[in-house]
Amino acid sequence: MRRDLDELSGREHDLVVVGGGVYGAAAAWDAAQRGLRTALVEREDFGAGVSWNSLKTIHGGLRYLQKADLARMRESIRERRALLRIAPELVRPLPFLVPAYGHGRLGREALGVALLLNDLVSHDRNRGLPETHRIPRGRLLGRRDVLDRLPGLPRRLGRAELTGAGLWSDAQVLSSERLTVAMVHAAVEAGALAANHLEAVGFLRAGSRVAGVRARDTLAGREVEVRARMVLNCAGPGADALLSLAGVARPAAPLLRAWNLVFARRPPEGFAVGARTGDRFLFLVPWRDRTLVGTAYAPAEAPADGAITAFRAEAAAAFPWAGLDEASLALVHEGLVPGHGGAAGLSTRPRLHDHEAEDGIAGLVTLQGVKYTTARAVAERAVDLVARRLGRPAVPSRTDRTLLPRARTLEGTLDERTREAVRDEMALTLADAVLRRLDLGTVGAPGEVELAVVARAMGAVLGWGEGRERDEVAALAKRFPPA
Repeated sequence: MRRDLDELSGREHDLVVVGGGVYGAAAAWDAAQRGLRTALVEREDFGAGVSWNSLKTIHGGLRYLQKADLARMRESIRERRALLRIAPELVRPLPFLVPAYGHGRLGREALGVALLLNDLVSHDRNRGLPETHRIPRGRLLGRRDVLDRLPGLPRRLGRAELTGAGLWSDAQVLSSERLTVAMVHAAVEAGALAANHLEAVGFLRAGSRVAGVRARDTLAGREVEVRARMVLNCAGPGADALLSLAGVARPAAPLLRAWNLVFARRPPEGFAVGARTGDRFLFLVPWRDRTLVGTAYAPAEAPADGAITAFRAEAAAAFPWAGLDEASLALVHEGLVPGHGGAAGLSTRPRLHDHEAEDGIAGLVTLQGVKYTTARAVAERAVDLVARRLGRPAVPSRTDRTLLPRARTLEGTLDERTREAVRDEMALTLADAVLRRLDLGTVGAPGEVELAVVARAMGAVLGWGEGRERDEVAALAKRFPPA
């Protein structure tokens, strides 16, 4: 996987995908696998934005039962199964437990009905999966069984007594960063050209038609033209700003700031736990000997001062048995996600716009997703639309059943893994390597010795001097809470 801007700008592509989060990576992989000449450009690093801010859970859509949205639930179940199949080293089943209080909608009886319906709707959830990756049936636990598993669980919620719990399984991704990079690898291996740290700053035109993008190398300042018959805008929270450069005038979708907290504390049990706090439902998730809690949202423009402190206190109140004190907070995952219906609501549906039909601008499609779990499926639909606009025959997608060989952790010494990340995975900054290639900084700040090894190895390959190494270490340190 090489970053070659001359090669990228030296040919006309069928499609250039702008944005290298999980949606853009999945779209580039799907398009290249179907035979489209594809380019992928990302202004920061692959998966550096919203895709990095993940609770690391792959949900089968149990919550959609509340609104009887069986179509979206079935899609989530299919995509959970696909990820378990194509990335088995990174995606594994994970049990979830939600306590039941009283006998109303949060009670044991209501949970029992929900679990039964979940099993019926997901009847084919294990088709084609090995025994190790199969999702078991959900079941109810009695009060004593729950307290044996979680002795510190509150016995009451308001006036309602603890009556038991629902226990079911979804899945967890051990490294959403490695999974996103694996999709970029797969796209390149299928013939795509990719470049990170390359920001789309304008559109090329052929008459009234979009004919590619102008892009700026954010590390060296060079500008290049990436010519293409179609552009797929997967720029996430930057999608509307990019559309404005094409002359698309429409109200920008509201953005919310999302937070997940990483605590340097191992949960007492190997299952996720749900808890309601006010009008929000939080999950505590065991992950790589750490504890994740999420997700909290606030309007993107709202003051952030104190928001993380307040969320940490809310998490501690929701899970009083977990020991989520301020001293154990190791990392804050933060990202911008699309809102809906004003600044308060989280968008639950992806946006897919054909700008030729909607705005009279040929050659441009926009995709803005909302869930990591369903990124592959939504990207497939976007590529279907692109292929139709290109007049290409209907070649079916195969990404739901094609194994991702790079969906794994790197092997070898830290020096060897770092050099591989630079030479074969396009790691150009210390943050690229530490946060999204080596899994050193995804659970908290790495040690000084490890950072020194990585910085020296990157410097040796990329020609950094000692000053550049120090600058990279200082820039990375700003990503972590003060010690």
